[in-house]
Amino acid sequence: MKTVASRVVSLVLILSLVFALSACGGDLFSTTDYPNVGQLEQALGVNADPAGKTVRVSVEKTIPNAAQGFVVVQGKFNFCLSSDPGVVPGDTVTFKITSVTKQTDAIYVYCTKA
Repeated sequence: MKTVASRVVSLVLILSLVFALSACGGDLFSTTDYPNVGQLEQALGVNADPAGKTVRVSVEKTIPNAAQGFVVVQGKFNFCLSSDPGVVPGDTVTFKITSVTKQTDAIYVYCTKA
């Protein structure tokens, strides 16, 4: 009787730990095509087409009413969205890329929140 009870308690503890870690981790187990903008920049350097892929961005600045829509800035990358993704500077967010436009001083990445 004691062994059955200890097995049940162990199983409950393990399941609780798994649920807690998955809830706290959120994006911990998800994968992105470009884990950072540096890898996206490397891909663009060899003329790769990132459309349809995902990129992980550390938000440096937001521009809510830009001509391109809502803009999230990291370095020379401007991630342009049609609506507010609900992020603030310091957040890390994943975007799904729809298209990219390169200019001399900036790169405009049109995307949606993934």
